[in-house]
Amino acid sequence: MAEIDIWQTTYHHLMPSAEAIVGWVRATGLRPFVDPLPAEMREPFLAAYQREIDAAYPPHADGMRLLAFPRLFIVARRKR
Repeated sequence: MAEIDIWQTTYHHLMPSAEAIVGWVRATGLRPFVDPLPAEMREPFLAAYQREIDAAYPPHADGMRLLAFPRLFIVARRKR
């Protein structure tokens, strides 16, 4: 038998620009998409992605953009 806890948390990050958002997700979530591309396709892909991010996360009155970053946590414990 085991006990399992599962929960989701959404962190909200203030980001100064679409470029900053792309830079942040490029280090993690974008790697499986960017890394396999031939070198000559990486920059055009990232530029197109940044245009989409710019449209999806418009700046607020203060110029900042709010990025919602959902995380799923799963903890399992084996009963002794």
